[in-house]
Amino acid sequence: MNIPSPSSPVVIRNAQPSDEAAILDICLRTSDSGRDGSRHYTDARLPGFVWALPYVRFCPENAFVLTQRGVVMGYCVAAPDTSVYEDWLEAAWWPFLQEELRDFSAETAEDETVLSYIRGTARTSADVTDRYPAHLHINLLPEAQNSGNGSALLRHQLDALRKLGVTGVHLGVNEHNEKVVGFYAKFGFVEIDRTPSILMAMRLVNC
Repeated sequence: MNIPSPSSPVVIRNAQPSDEAAILDICLRTSDSGRDGSRHYTDARLPGFVWALPYVRFCPENAFVLTQRGVVMGYCVAAPDTSVYEDWLEAAWWPFLQEELRDFSAETAEDETVLSYIRGTARTSADVTDRYPAHLHINLLPEAQNSGNGSALLRHQLDALRKLGVTGVHLGVNEHNEKVVGFYAKFGFVEIDRTPSILMAMRLVNC
């Protein structure tokens, strides 16, 4: 992968089908609490199959990539209505992955975690979705971090959700990656639960 220089122009745009391989790669390379998780997965696509690619397929209007000189360096994906998104996962995405991975055998704990999602995961509580119906995921490669890129990408997503009339949004933070809590707090996210993963949320409109 050719890494552009930090001074390269940054562009945020909607993800295209041709970006899917890069999105899967970025998800893998940030899957270990923000660090490269390649060693944890037997199939490099696994983390992206759960936490990135389905959003690109289901909610392309809220799937954004950040590029430098045409190279995808990060993404932010969202589901404006978590309940509707989870209906689609159960009806279409998990069955698709079950067939895609029918001959796959887990060799690591992380493999097994992904397979447990694919077999059917618990739905988000209505206590959360009633007030914060949307949720999002954002990941940037280390080369694109600490330059305001993450803030620009998250702001772009939040503005898009507001334009759709979404009233609130939530996200999860791995308890081993608590250092990013301050980043989200700058935008107005507050911690609403810890189980031990950290659940943060914010209102997008007053109503």
